[in-house]
Amino acid sequence: MSDKRRATQYEGAFATKKPRSDAAMTAAASSSGSSSTARPPLQLRDRIELTPQEQQLFEFLLDVEKQYACSAVLRVAGGWVRDKLLGRDSDDVDIVIDSMKGKEFADLINTYERDHGHKQHPVGVIKANPDQSKHLETATMQLGDIGWVDFVNLRAETYSQDHRIPDIEFGTPLQDAQRRDFTINSLFYNIAERKVEDFTEQGVSDLRHGILRTPLNPRVTFLDDPLRVLRAVRFASRFDLQLDDTLRAAVELDEVKEALIKKVSRERVGKELVGMLVGSSAHPARALRLIHELQLCKPIFLPPLDQPIFQRDGTVAVAVGEGWATDDAIWKLSNTYAAKMYDLVVVAGNDVSKLAEEEQTALKLRILASFLLPFADHYVVEKKRQVALPTFIIRELLKLRNRDADDVGNVILKNVAALQALTHTTAAFNRVDVGLFLREIKSLWELCRDVALVEELVECDSDEQRAMISQRYHAFSTKIVEFGLVGIWDLKSLLNGNELVKELQVKPGPSIKQMLDKIMIWQLENPDKTRDECLAHFKEVVASTESK
Repeated sequence: MSDKRRATQYEGAFATKKPRSDAAMTAAASSSGSSSTARPPLQLRDRIELTPQEQQLFEFLLDVEKQYACSAVLRVAGGWVRDKLLGRDSDDVDIVIDSMKGKEFADLINTYERDHGHKQHPVGVIKANPDQSKHLETATMQLGDIGWVDFVNLRAETYSQDHRIPDIEFGTPLQDAQRRDFTINSLFYNIAERKVEDFTEQGVSDLRHGILRTPLNPRVTFLDDPLRVLRAVRFASRFDLQLDDTLRAAVELDEVKEALIKKVSRERVGKELVGMLVGSSAHPARALRLIHELQLCKPIFLPPLDQPIFQRDGTVAVAVGEGWATDDAIWKLSNTYAAKMYDLVVVAGNDVSKLAEEEQTALKLRILASFLLPFADHYVVEKKRQVALPTFIIRELLKLRNRDADDVGNVILKNVAALQALTHTTAAFNRVDVGLFLREIKSLWELCRDVALVEELVECDSDEQRAMISQRYHAFSTKIVEFGLVGIWDLKSLLNGNELVKELQVKPGPSIKQMLDKIMIWQLENPDKTRDECLAHFKEVVASTESK
């Protein structure tokens, strides 16, 4: 892997099924990345069309309200209204109530169920947590085929002088709408009147014209809950929205970035980032480009650390300075890698909004590995052990799964250089060398291959060179299939340790491991040979060794 990791493009996405054609790989290699362009106004639905499940749920809730005469106006809030206006399905049903708390209405539902001889529903209560910018208690319960439904009261917030945590009171629909993150999420659907309510008078217009803005001063909105900065990126990338100028200016304030680092848990940061990378309507290249434009790379991926970061320079480790992580060239390079990777996934014909869960994980790892490629030669010291910086970022700073961290840092990026070298040997394809490599990296070999290709392509100056590199990787992938090496990591040894002791008189200890390694090499060289042939061969090897 080169010391100077320049920009790249991507390749093969989600295949063992069939290697991609040279033409597809070349087209992907030549792609210049995604770019945002102004789009025409969206055609929104004139009225919200309810599914049978939604119709049943809303009628049930109205029956509860009517039976107990609680004089409550029930509304659906936020993302469900937005998505339904866009003609999209949504199972994110949040009910807001004007005259009682969510837990009180949830209890009424169970009273109704009991009075009608029906099974009651467990009620979960998500407590307010002002330190994490969650100021309102939420009740949640599972209702019928619709799934989980949240209940909360309309809110108004007032701030005491010099106090950042607001006092929460019952509010009007307008006050509640104004306290929401963005105007496109401030819309209500009045269940009884079956109509959309836009109390900010901007939500529908902004959704139609593709504008992301906050109902109130964006600086106040972001300092109230800095996670909204990341939500802005997610919504803008997901729906291809333009950021309102005042919103963009607020995101770029140092005090807002500082609040994002200090006030928002790393778990919430990681969860929001994953929402940008995979899932319905996710557009990771657009999201990461926006993160870079807004100078959010460091607050998200590399906030100030207690320990120094080292870079491997040959056999010497060099501590990098504070200014290193603020070098825009590094983050620009990360962004370029990830954008090219995404382009190649799309060129491969994948509809990223409809990927199965396993394929979504693969896409997430591809994007993360590409984005963190410039950090592959860096590490931190944790409990006297060197930890690859990409592994540390994913595990500790984004709080994603340990397996994701290990797969990216300790498997994919660690083996990129070795895989690049192997692709140069395709003409004299060595089944043993490639087989041993695949047994080391296992099913992650395709992801590693794609990241390796991304890095190589960026160093090219011409389409002709890019085409040649793409053809080399295509040939390498084809050879792996032709030589029956897909799944070779699951190949069992024809002889086990006990048989080596009994049949070959190998002494227990390190000699067993050494002999098993030799047997695996022999199996890779002789894929059609049997156990008996293997045993006979190694009896000769042992006898020959003992006679010397």
